[in-house]
Amino acid sequence: YKQSKAEANAAQTTLQKEITTMRETNRTLQLKLRDIEVDNDDYERQARNTTSSLEELESKYNVAIERGVLLEEEMRAGEQEREDLRIQTQRLRDELSDLRIEADITREKLRLSESGARRYRDLTPVRRPSGLNTRSPTSSRTAASSPTVSTPPPVRSEISTLSDTPTPPSPPLSDASGNPMSKMLPPPKKNPLVPESTSTPRANLNVNTLKPARHSRGPSYATTTTPSGKRRTTLQSRPSVGSEGVPRSSSLYQIKGLIGRMQKIEERVHSEQAHK
Repeated sequence: YKQSKAEANAAQTTLQKEITTMRETNRTLQLKLRDIEVDNDDYERQARNTTSSLEELESKYNVAIERGVLLEEEMRAGEQEREDLRIQTQRLRDELSDLRIEADITREKLRLSESGARRYRDLTPVRRPSGLNTRSPTSSRTAASSPTVSTPPPVRSEISTLSDTPTPPSPPLSDASGNPMSKMLPPPKKNPLVPESTSTPRANLNVNTLKPARHSRGPSYATTTTPSGKRRTTLQSRPSVGSEGVPRSSSLYQIKGLIGRMQKIEERVHSEQAHK
């Protein structure tokens, strides 16, 4: 009995030891299983992250493909627009060259008109003294040859055509010396054909002799009014010469506008090339 009891106790102790070892192994296996499950969860999380990132990459790739297609279409449209802009730029350059030629022609016309007006202004003061010099000896000769004969009617009609107002009577000889027009005009040349003795002294002049002298001053009055009329015509014709400068200014404004448009077009072309 004791021997069997001792064997049973020994078997029980061995079984208990095996149970404890098995429990320990079970516990370690459970811990390992728990660690494996945690790792599995991590792997699953990583797989989900990888899948989501892959989907994002696929969506980005699709967006990139669509963007590439859109960029190709924009590039084709940009090439077409660049071709149109090149044609338009060439046309604008042709128009600019035409406008420059037109501006040169207008400038040349303006220069010729200004030079013609300047020559006319330079020649106008020269003609006035010549007319006075040619008429003053005639008037003096008329006054010397026929001091009592009145001026013929054609002279009156000629004076009336030059001015609407009637011819004012000539001032006395004392007032004529203080006339500013007589100071401005050059002194008449002495005619060698008419002797100086023909001039009558002032003391012998009567009323009848003063009238022819007054009428004999008519041509000199006409000669003084004629250059002023020419001067008025030159002054009136001067704005017409200046009016030719208006196309020139408008052409310059058009040229400036075209230059601005060309600069904008070039900027657009450069921007399109930069985008490419």
